[in-house]
Amino acid sequence: MGRHAGTGGGGGVQQKLRKGLWSPEEDEKLYNHIIRYGVGCWSSVPKLAGLQRCGKSCRLRWINYLRPDLKRGSFSQQEEDAIVGLHEILGNRYIHYAFLFFFEILAV
Repeated sequence: MGRHAGTGGGGGVQQKLRKGLWSPEEDEKLYNHIIRYGVGCWSSVPKLAGLQRCGKSCRLRWINYLRPDLKRGSFSQQEEDAIVGLHEILGNRYIHYAFLFFFEILAV
């Protein structure tokens, strides 16, 4: 019942998966693999990229840290003004801000 790390569903010998901090070498392998081949199926990415991580770990690393379009740093003045304006209109309903920014409804 349930899934076990590293079994791959084949019932063979379990591969020991790494946990914890990612090394720069692992980041580079994941980045290069996704840029070159795309994602496809996240559960197959670690094996194809030569990583001893689970697919979920690779997906989260890509989405939260390695994506080329990931914006880092402070908000611009326009973005900050838009957030303050939305707060005046919507109050503390942060999900609405995220929705509006995600779909770029605001002309920021």
